[in-house]
Amino acid sequence: MATDERNFRSYYYEKVGFRGVEEKKSLEILLKDKPLDVIKLKQFCLRFPVPALHRNKVWKILLGVLSAYTDSHQWIWEQRQIQFSDLTHALDVMGHTTAATQPSEKLLLVWLLENRCLHYDYIMQLQRPDHLKKLAILETCLKLFDREVDAYWLAKGFFHFSTKFIQGHVKFKELLKMKLEIEDSDLYKHVISLGAMESLPLEYWFGQCFAGYIAETSLVRIWDKLLGGSTQIIVFLAVALILHFRHSILACKNNEEINQCVSKVTKETSEIVVNEAIELWQEHGGPIGLTITDLPKQK
Repeated sequence: MATDERNFRSYYYEKVGFRGVEEKKSLEILLKDKPLDVIKLKQFCLRFPVPALHRNKVWKILLGVLSAYTDSHQWIWEQRQIQFSDLTHALDVMGHTTAATQPSEKLLLVWLLENRCLHYDYIMQLQRPDHLKKLAILETCLKLFDREVDAYWLAKGFFHFSTKFIQGHVKFKELLKMKLEIEDSDLYKHVISLGAMESLPLEYWFGQCFAGYIAETSLVRIWDKLLGGSTQIIVFLAVALILHFRHSILACKNNEEINQCVSKVTKETSEIVVNEAIELWQEHGGPIGLTITDLPKQK
């Protein structure tokens, strides 16, 4: 009953232009705590979408870009900006960046320089598979946030997740198989019979946290939950994506055709798939049945 009530209210708020009104107020209360309760912020991200107005700040806190002590935020962010400015200036002086350099490539060069792994032949270095994954994450962050400095520091945090997912690729792949078989055994058998699990771009899906595959306007809701502590949400997104193209995949006769099917993800499809992924995640143990009464109240 509680879940149904909240779903009805959320639908109503969205229709009248006030989506997540009460959640937004509750988050603002959490952001007034001194020091900030990082655990409660993570719980909020798991339970509700982070309002766009506060996403920049919440993500910075959860990624460690800013500390839990709000009085230090201004000083810390000033130092982050100075560091970013020094790095970009150094690249300009070395002639590695110009006005024609793509923003995502520029930010990756900043990261390489900061981590002391920028090679002389940096153009070839940018084309390495692991760096292409980082470029996809950077491009998504640049679309989400207005300033390059914000996009850079937030993308750096997601690089940690991308590395973690690549290292645990086999584990996540096995989990994907298990969840897909539970949801649709016929589809699972068809995919396995064609050996498609070996050809699907799982390493890129997981290694990029789906950046470049799912529209950023929808993907943020998955990344909210990722920062809340649910790494399995990425697996459920993969399951939902495969399930969404069920009829097309069942008609496929080889791996190439299946790969073509799952690559046709429009902005509209992204929203549908993300909704389905979150529903699956909830069905398999995500935070459900929570109402606004579970959130802090105005004092």
